[in-house]
Amino acid sequence: MASAAQVLVIDGGDELANMAQLHLEHLERRWSRFIATSDISRMNTGAGGPVAVAPETLVLVTAMIEAWHLTGRRFDPTTLPALIAAGYATSISDPQRTTVLPDGTCVGGDLQQIIIDADASTVALPVGLALDPGGLGKGLAADLTAEMLLGRGAAGALVSIGGDLVAVGQPPGLEGWVVAVEDPWDDDHDLLALAIEHGAVATSSTRTRRWTHEGRSRHHLIDPASGLEAQTDLVAVTVTAPTGWEAEALATAALLTGSDGAIEFLTGHDAEGFAFTNARQVLSTFDDVAAEPILSQPNRSR
Repeated sequence: MASAAQVLVIDGGDELANMAQLHLEHLERRWSRFIATSDISRMNTGAGGPVAVAPETLVLVTAMIEAWHLTGRRFDPTTLPALIAAGYATSISDPQRTTVLPDGTCVGGDLQQIIIDADASTVALPVGLALDPGGLGKGLAADLTAEMLLGRGAAGALVSIGGDLVAVGQPPGLEGWVVAVEDPWDDDHDLLALAIEHGAVATSSTRTRRWTHEGRSRHHLIDPASGLEAQTDLVAVTVTAPTGWEAEALATAALLTGSDGAIEFLTGHDAEGFAFTNARQVLSTFDDVAAEPILSQPNRSR
């Protein structure tokens, strides 16, 4: 997933951490758009026919469709052709892995036309539509892995993938799970800390996943309305939500909404969070926020 992963287990042995690593590696093999044999790659090149996939992939595709509806289509997993056109075809962690899409694949499309057959464990995408799990895939992978750890006997667990965190069960202290939020203008420092009993924290940012293409710096956030790199006045949005995939979808959608509507968007979806502007302003759904620098914590959202 081209991200650092961290797993914390409460009252569990080393074997649970090892299980978590194997589970995440399994999901990456199924969901990575950079692996030709993954479920996602085979679906994207499936020419409209049903493709046999793992049960977890059925959950992923369902979550992408739900997120598309939840955000009023601001979160759109069909922007992959635009990312490739902007120069993000090759994995940032493995230059040997490259995304290849059929000719005629376009941004946009009706996700309701995706055919999911749970009994046969197959998915059929309409011709011309391709899916990219992106950040939602990281959030959902954290969801599934954390729940797996609880099911295997852990009293509590926190799973972080590239800064998308999911915490379940018993926290390590009375203050709950403490999550440091990185300063979006200075990635060497943390800006504030959140203490949560359980749930997810995710950050969407235009300052990560950057590369240079055709002489200028690019970022990964594509506006589905234009099919082009988003021109938002926000640099990052951090969201807390019940699940990792919801937090990711809402953070991405709020970032696209911009400073004028991001906080209203989050409160309208019963989510809490922060929006950070190009002008170094911090907007928040919280009434009273002390956004003072803190010492780095082991759990971090960025």
